[in-house]
Amino acid sequence: MSKPLEPDLLDELRVADACMPDVRRLGGKLAHFTAGEIEPWLSALLEAGEARVLSRLLQCSALNRVRLNPGLLCRCIGVSEELLDTAPCFAFQGAEAVAPLLEVALADEFSNQRQAYAARLAAEISIKHGLDLQPVRKLLWKLERFGMPPESGMLLLDTHHLLDNGALPENGWERIWSDMRLEEILPEQHQRVISHGEFTVRRSVPKLGRNELCHCGSNKKYKKCCYEKDQELLRDPSQYAGTTRSEVVAHPGLVDDPGLIGDLRAYELKALKPVDLGDEQLYAAYQRALTFGMRELAFEMLLAHERRKEVADFDRGHFEDLLHSVLKDGDLAVARKIRDHFPPAEWHRPRDTRFQFELLECPQRFATLEAECRVNIRGSDSEGAIEGGPLIEHAFALLPHYPALGIVFARAAIVSNPDRHFDIQILMEALREARVDLDLLPLDDPAEELCDWLEDRSDNQAGVAAATEKIDRLKARLQETRGDLEEKRRALYEMGQNMQRIGDELELARETRSNTAAETPQIEKKADPESRATLQRLRGQVERLQSEIRRQQEQRAQLRKQLSDEHNKQAERLTPEPPEMTLEDDEILFRQEDLDTPPLAPEYSDKFRKHCAALPPALAAKAIMAAARFATRDESIRHQTKALELLPEHYRIRIGDYRMLLHWQPGKHLQILDIILRRDLESWIKRAL
Repeated sequence: MSKPLEPDLLDELRVADACMPDVRRLGGKLAHFTAGEIEPWLSALLEAGEARVLSRLLQCSALNRVRLNPGLLCRCIGVSEELLDTAPCFAFQGAEAVAPLLEVALADEFSNQRQAYAARLAAEISIKHGLDLQPVRKLLWKLERFGMPPESGMLLLDTHHLLDNGALPENGWERIWSDMRLEEILPEQHQRVISHGEFTVRRSVPKLGRNELCHCGSNKKYKKCCYEKDQELLRDPSQYAGTTRSEVVAHPGLVDDPGLIGDLRAYELKALKPVDLGDEQLYAAYQRALTFGMRELAFEMLLAHERRKEVADFDRGHFEDLLHSVLKDGDLAVARKIRDHFPPAEWHRPRDTRFQFELLECPQRFATLEAECRVNIRGSDSEGAIEGGPLIEHAFALLPHYPALGIVFARAAIVSNPDRHFDIQILMEALREARVDLDLLPLDDPAEELCDWLEDRSDNQAGVAAATEKIDRLKARLQETRGDLEEKRRALYEMGQNMQRIGDELELARETRSNTAAETPQIEKKADPESRATLQRLRGQVERLQSEIRRQQEQRAQLRKQLSDEHNKQAERLTPEPPEMTLEDDEILFRQEDLDTPPLAPEYSDKFRKHCAALPPALAAKAIMAAARFATRDESIRHQTKALELLPEHYRIRIGDYRMLLHWQPGKHLQILDIILRRDLESWIKRAL
């Protein structure tokens, strides 16, 4: 057993300031003590909640380079006087400090700031020693769920960045808390005896001059009597006149201020006795204990609050709120105490509460189911599972014996295996039978809609595949037609050359055989019969080739049109409309203040005029009429109109397969921007952003 702290040394620790001179002086006196001797002192100070003495002892240990037990050191984070008082001690810790840091970072009795501080230390030490960073990441995710105040949230965010980098900063100016030295947090000079805090300080002792008579009635000068003692009291100020903070923390009933309870730390709250608290302080202590996760203490405070005869409007529903909090955290012992005092007959949610009790009291009933669900969530098949995953297997196994539970598993299996259409069909049949066993309509399950959607999606995918195959065939036919057409063009060119040659020869023969125009027909008649026959034959071939080329060109144009139509159908099938804010049936498009302003004449952009002119006259007329109805605030246009979510003050009006875009500022501006095909709406919005 370690010796207790000597009274003189303990007194010195109590009066020492958080400055390097005092720490060096005390560190010299503690230099010969080992970790095994210091640690029992720290444990006793933790239990007593003596934050000031604890911090001085930790600082002396860091000065003497004493390596403390990591679990004990981590517990000191919650009681130390200042947040960074423990940091220099972690410079001597190794990888074994990470586990207790992760544990205390989730301790309810720690403030949010100290939880974030412990998480930061765990991250730094994990990186320093090359440990797995995933446990720290999980810790940060859990802490973020609790809703941190801004300063603690920024610390968590900074820790996230540290983990993402995977290395400690080397820039020299960024803090590495696990390597922090005493000289970085403690000043070299004594601090003036000035109170600080978020309250107005009230003197705990009378204000006297050093040479005045002491206030204690000893008839001695103040400096010769109570001056030194009063200086120590002034080091512990409070917002209440005539008292120190230590006094009001130990006896809050002295001031009967519930606001005092809200500033207490966990170890200070533990030391409170209900008998010393006022009515409002009791309830404040109950809420403060809940904040720190000290639920047994919260129950005691609530019991004391209920027993006060002067409290007439006590709401016993507080016990049920506390019960659910305790059950959520798995504290069965405290939950049973609350149940004994607040029986099920008074519960507002008895079924839910009983089920939570059963989960804690009979864990073996749910252990196997929990293990199987973990396999399902992780996405790996259990041994012997049928193809498609364990969820499908478990759903089939549960449906005959536990139909309600089986239905829940079946729904989960359908969501987890959307592409297994055959399994889903069989599973739905089993689900419908289970609904009949539960006296429910077989075809009324919410999973039916999901299955219909999955079937529609499958059909759409099949349609897309068929359309793609058809497009590929059309492309092949088009390519083949292009090859045939090219061959015929070459043949036509050769025939044209031959025809030109024969024509030249015939013309030459005409010039040489006749000198007058009247003789030309006779010369042509007397021309070489073979040449005339060849010319006629070539003319016939040219006409046939020209006819064939026209036919091929028509066929090619038809194939191109089919290909374009298929591309357009596929684009419409696969391209969803961009995000829009749809006006509900009972929602009005034009507010009353809009109706009170004069109508705006629409301004038509050049792009709209150009595109509108290319439309069929009937469609263009519909567009102009729609613009006029919008300009005159005709409420009937509402069903055709949607607001564009990504572009404020922009709307689109449906005109058949076209969408008319406009920009409207009520009372100021109305411009008709463009009219486009529906499939081009998304690209138009992207260009406009």
